[in-house]
Amino acid sequence: MSKRASIIISLLLILFGNVLAQKQRYLQISTNPSTVDLYTGEIQPDFASKPDYVSPAFIPVPEGDESVIVSFFHPDYADTTIRISLAANDTSFIIVALRQSYDDDEIAQKQDMLRHRNRRILGEYLRWSSIAPFAISGISAIVSLYNASKAKDHKKAMENTRFMNEKYDKHAEDFKDHRGSAKTAKTVSGIFFGTGLAILTAGFVLSF
Repeated sequence: MSKRASIIISLLLILFGNVLAQKQRYLQISTNPSTVDLYTGEIQPDFASKPDYVSPAFIPVPEGDESVIVSFFHPDYADTTIRISLAANDTSFIIVALRQSYDDDEIAQKQDMLRHRNRRILGEYLRWSSIAPFAISGISAIVSLYNASKAKDHKKAMENTRFMNEKYDKHAEDFKDHRGSAKTAKTVSGIFFGTGLAILTAGFVLSF
């Protein structure tokens, strides 16, 4: 091994060692009440969206960040947003006690946010669920095309048969079977495509 290659390998080993030595930092958050929705990185997050974390939580901290903005949401407590300073190398730990809300209008507004969030979550679920009927529709369309092609082949074979014999009857029977299968598969494809489109549309409507 040449001296230059040895130097390159040594540098790579040092670099690899430094990468392994870098310890992932975390922010550990506990709350009172014990279960609170957590949003990170924004001063005014959309509480109708799915939370980034739910307390108690370990939040990974990007390398170089010295603080993290965390917003706390609970329907029965006042919203709280704080900037939390982090330890340089170790896991930081904080306990946050929320102030209970007695404002009926504020609580009602938060319940509306939760309902909106649940609709969005349902919408996302429906969008993903639409993949299944679309997949069945696509498979059925392929089956329909396959059977239509086979029916065409048997029809052509019937036309090329000069006499009405067992071979002709076999082609006629296969033609009938494949044509029926093609029609059935086409109908199934249309039904599942319409179902998938309806589910996808509902998902997008509920997502807003």
